[in-house]
Amino acid sequence: CVYAMAMPTALKALTFLFVLAVLAPDQSEGQHHQPYCPSFSCGPFRNISSPFRQASDPPGCGYPSYELVCSDTKATIHIDNVTYHVSAINDSGSYFWLWVVDADMDLYSSCPLPRWNRPPYSFRVVNDEMEVELDPLSRRQTCFLKCSREVKDNGMYMPVACLSSNDTYVYVLTGYGSCSMEYLEPSCGYLAMTPWPCHSPSCWDYEPLENASYVDVVKSMRIGFAVQFPFRYDRMSRSIKECLILQFRFLSRFYSEDAISCVLQIIVVDGNFWRCLLDSRVGDDALSVVPFVFLSVKWLAVLCRFVLAPLAVLILLAHKYWKTRITIDAVEKFLRMQQMLGPMRYAYTDITTITSHFRDKLGQGGYGSVFKGVILPGKVHVAVKMLEGNPNCNGEDFINEVSTIGRIHHVNVVRLMGFCSEEMRRALVYEYMPQGSLDKYIFLAKKSFS
Repeated sequence: CVYAMAMPTALKALTFLFVLAVLAPDQSEGQHHQPYCPSFSCGPFRNISSPFRQASDPPGCGYPSYELVCSDTKATIHIDNVTYHVSAINDSGSYFWLWVVDADMDLYSSCPLPRWNRPPYSFRVVNDEMEVELDPLSRRQTCFLKCSREVKDNGMYMPVACLSSNDTYVYVLTGYGSCSMEYLEPSCGYLAMTPWPCHSPSCWDYEPLENASYVDVVKSMRIGFAVQFPFRYDRMSRSIKECLILQFRFLSRFYSEDAISCVLQIIVVDGNFWRCLLDSRVGDDALSVVPFVFLSVKWLAVLCRFVLAPLAVLILLAHKYWKTRITIDAVEKFLRMQQMLGPMRYAYTDITTITSHFRDKLGQGGYGSVFKGVILPGKVHVAVKMLEGNPNCNGEDFINEVSTIGRIHHVNVVRLMGFCSEEMRRALVYEYMPQGSLDKYIFLAKKSFS
């Protein structure tokens, strides 16, 4: 784990080498012969090419479902045995589409019924790919329903009187999701549908009216609607190389220095990669075991870097804290018992007040410094010894000092009046000897006592 933390460059290099190995160019294959497909003119349109074709074009040119019938002034297309006029072709920008209008609409009476009846995303399988053809650009559709009973108390169902009879009732539903099963009454069934006129999937240019009347729907039917060029909707089988390409394209969109965001991005990218593999037939791929090995190494490094390493540091800090806590608890247990028998316990803030923030230093010893202080009320002068903290000390010396001197009450022995212990800060409060230390009298050449 420490090695994985210290070698991010090596991990990146491993990733690069793996990708380079898997994404190496395939062996060259012979190219299939492509027929010559010249562009053509059709009605008002010029330089038309794939996906469109004419009946006279050789096989392989364009799509059969996009075959146009041309005259000098008009272009038409047959969709499910219905003829539509092509009024516009858009082959630039974000969306490619052709605008179609029912060619027989003008021949209808004042009560037309749309003849479009293709389900959304009609596709055919080509080389293990789902290829969608003649799909409406708009996801919003108008639905005509035929009911055996009259629908009441439902504002979405707008009656179409001219198509209804004594025993059948026809209604039109508009708005977003109007063709969903959730809005279908038990006595009703689908009769027909028509896409809403729209130049983009969001359909902001021709927003469908909520609960529009049949007259409004007829107006939209006479305008027509857009049909998309063919497109590949999804793959039923991908190689490991293609799954990796998709993974690294997705990863290249994100950059974050935050550790949590980085891990979440890796999880999302790897999730997409595994989903791609599971949806693909990779069992026949000779390299099928490579991504499993690579991702195992990568996630081991991620686990060490973001989980195990912080956990080890946390355990070390917890151990150190616990060791200190045990020492402090032992001292605290003793002091609670001592408080009932011996000297008074002071808080550290009391010590700073007594010594006036350690202003008057009396001396320095092997165990700490001694400061002069005054205890109020009464103005009792004291000497406060601040013990120097020792990380290797378990508090036994402090306990022995307080327990021994605190119980001795003798005229010739200095009295321990109090003590302080907060975390590792400890102090002993003695009565103050105004004549100074005894040793300066004992070891003087001339002894003078007062």
